[in-house]
Amino acid sequence: MSSGLQGQRTELAWLRMTLSSWAMAALTVRLAFPLGLLAMTGPVALTAIAHARRRQLRDGGTPPTLSRGAAMLTAAACVLISLAGALLF
Repeated sequence: MSSGLQGQRTELAWLRMTLSSWAMAALTVRLAFPLGLLAMTGPVALTAIAHARRRQLRDGGTPPTLSRGAAMLTAAACVLISLAGALLF
């Protein structure tokens, strides 16, 4: 069975998540400078994971599953960005 455009949709989803995490971190840095620097670690981790995933997706075919370590790191980065945003208010 062909995966069609699944790889492209998955790649675009990773790009959207990376962009939104950098936007949140930029707003956090602007509003609260010391806390914002802590929030920058999340987008750095997400960018590294997304870049690796995009390289894997360019091969075509069915997208490979995300490894357990990468999934845990992605979840931790998202929680860190959320906590930094929540602590602002």
